[in-house]
Amino acid sequence: MSVRRVVVVYAFAAAVGLVLAVSGVSVALALGSAQLSKLLADAPHGLYSWQIRPAHIVYTGDGSGVLGGFDGTGAAHPGHLRWTSWSQREARGSGAVWIDDCTPDCARGKFTAHAVKLVAFRPVSGHFTRLTLTYSYQGKHQTDERGIGRFGGDWQYYIVSR
Repeated sequence: MSVRRVVVVYAFAAAVGLVLAVSGVSVALALGSAQLSKLLADAPHGLYSWQIRPAHIVYTGDGSGVLGGFDGTGAAHPGHLRWTSWSQREARGSGAVWIDDCTPDCARGKFTAHAVKLVAFRPVSGHFTRLTLTYSYQGKHQTDERGIGRFGGDWQYYIVSR
């Protein structure tokens, strides 16, 4: 084999290696960016954590509204949400919104379950920052959009529109 041919073979091998290395980095970056976005949900001890397909969510600051399922019995045991799709950009689900009637006051009120549809969207840095709830309550159609932000160091839901 001539010196010229050896140099060409080595140059070709080096080029292939470089292409594979760059492709590997591209594939790794693509796979890393394909991670699913997370949604703020309740965790043990009254804390919140970022989760994929959470079973239930306390979305009000005072605990008067809880998202779960009809397999639950109330706010203390809200059941399980059902997620029909979940991606980086959007998550869709359904279940029950448990609402406190606050009669005679919220501490002694009764929770009732109402069918709800959920859409989580507007991801920022791998976290959904909006949650829209659509349900009927006391005979009226309700659309409740919540934002998720950091207040005083803690992540919380806040009202965007009702």
